[in-house]
Amino acid sequence: MTVGILGDQSTSSGIAGVTVRAFEPIDDFRGGLSEIHRDDWKLAPRPVQWDLLSTRASVLRGVHVHRLRWDYIIVLDGHGTIGLKDIRRETRSFGRNMVIEVTGDQPTVVTIPPGVAHGILANTALRHLYGLTLAWDGSDEELGCRYDDPGLGIDWPLKTPLLLPRDLELPDFATLVRQFEAALISEADLAIPPP
Repeated sequence: MTVGILGDQSTSSGIAGVTVRAFEPIDDFRGGLSEIHRDDWKLAPRPVQWDLLSTRASVLRGVHVHRLRWDYIIVLDGHGTIGLKDIRRETRSFGRNMVIEVTGDQPTVVTIPPGVAHGILANTALRHLYGLTLAWDGSDEELGCRYDDPGLGIDWPLKTPLLLPRDLELPDFATLVRQFEAALISEADLAIPPP
């Protein structure tokens, strides 16, 4: 499934919690202004950390999943492909995958909830803002899987992207799902007070 962008409105993506919101720039002779976040849009929990990433063409970041954190992605320059797969059994969208095309020419924000595996491929050199709803401290360990695993089912536009060695060594998709579910069970056990 590939998602298109609709005006200055949030659109449902087919995966629970994933939203895509296009920005309508206000242009005049000086240039343009786009609002990129308002709490009253209620796209996802408020980001507490923002990072600026630059990525060389043909690089794929991911595929990873978070247990606790929502992510915001806003492409400033270039063209990227975001691949997603819902691994949350409790959602109606469990098992759905999709691809979202994002460009700096049509600025949008994409929100990704915990439990949705995701990666971003830089089709061209890419710069994007990356918002996190929990400040990075290593506690929300990133689990991941191989970008080309058939179980993931993402049809990336580039078949042999450049990856970090750690991403090349990630397990298959089935292992990712088992690791994610085991981590959720462990967290639930820790949250239950002893009798």
